[in-house]
Amino acid sequence: MKKILLSLCLFLALTACKDEQKDASQADNRPVVKIGVMLPLSGEMAEFGENSRYAVEFAAEDHKDSPIKFDIIFEDDTFTSSRGAVIANKFISVDKVDAIVTSFSPVGSVVSPIADKAKVLHIGLANAANIAEGELNFTDWQQVDIAAKKLVDYLASQNCKKVVSFNLETVGNEEMRIETNRFLDERGIEYKEFNFNPDNRDFAVMLQKALAFEADYWILNSFSPGQDIIRKKMLEHKIDIPVVNIQCMKLTKDIQLFENQAFVDAPDGSKEFKERMAEKTSSKVLNIAAYAYDIVNIIMKANEDFYAKNSRIPNDYELADTLKKTKFYQGVVGELEVQDNGIIKSPSVMKKIINGQPIEIEE
Repeated sequence: MKKILLSLCLFLALTACKDEQKDASQADNRPVVKIGVMLPLSGEMAEFGENSRYAVEFAAEDHKDSPIKFDIIFEDDTFTSSRGAVIANKFISVDKVDAIVTSFSPVGSVVSPIADKAKVLHIGLANAANIAEGELNFTDWQQVDIAAKKLVDYLASQNCKKVVSFNLETVGNEEMRIETNRFLDERGIEYKEFNFNPDNRDFAVMLQKALAFEADYWILNSFSPGQDIIRKKMLEHKIDIPVVNIQCMKLTKDIQLFENQAFVDAPDGSKEFKERMAEKTSSKVLNIAAYAYDIVNIIMKANEDFYAKNSRIPNDYELADTLKKTKFYQGVVGELEVQDNGIIKSPSVMKKIINGQPIEIEE
């Protein structure tokens, strides 16, 4: 009996040893790169955050056979800068990430100096140039000057002579206001401005003064709820003046408010990308997700390029240098150019709300 028990124990021991060897042979020994991605996964911008999460997951899937193991850590910033600061510090001190990705100017502007101080690479999906300050900070979105020129070129093509602009006072919107005014001056288009803070809900006096200016177009340089409130008041009072803006129109909570109105926007991504996204969401606003895909993809690709040449993963400065030296990347939104100042140039297009959907139009 003892011999039988001894044989059984020996058999089990050998089996366990073989299983351990099998597990060890299957272990993932690739070097690890951690990417912290903060998105508005709840709150008023949740649709865009969720779509971006799908896109980032696609990017990770596309690099699953990479010699580097990429770990994506998602956090919900709720589209608030204070929450973004908390998450950035968690990414840096707790998760020990190798790169941080943010979305929208309010969050990116707060995270940028935190990442710079901690010497962690950061790419913001936003158009505020201040986010790219520092050696390790980058921004990727349609550039303000390119978008502003496209908007003013469109106004000129519509024989516009006078415009009114309603400007929400944020860092990103301030840059759009300045650049738009510069091109309006170059085109000789007269303009009158009304600036307001994010808490403003009463636009009655502004609307009266704007009407008195007798403009051909109104520029609603504001996210919702500001742009929505102004547009509702216009429709209620039968103010038949077309409105335009840069990118904000698609973020409305009521797309029907802007039927047949035009705006400048970023591309929605390649046909293949849109088909992949259609498997996850019915949303038609996909350009934010497309840029999220491109940002994570170029971080991964830059790591892979460096690893192929040096047989190790780069530190943050080497990663930033690789991004800038590679310079051109083919993204799902088109060609991306990484400039030495950290600003990544990308295309802009004109769209119009047609049957409740943003559709690219011929200029």
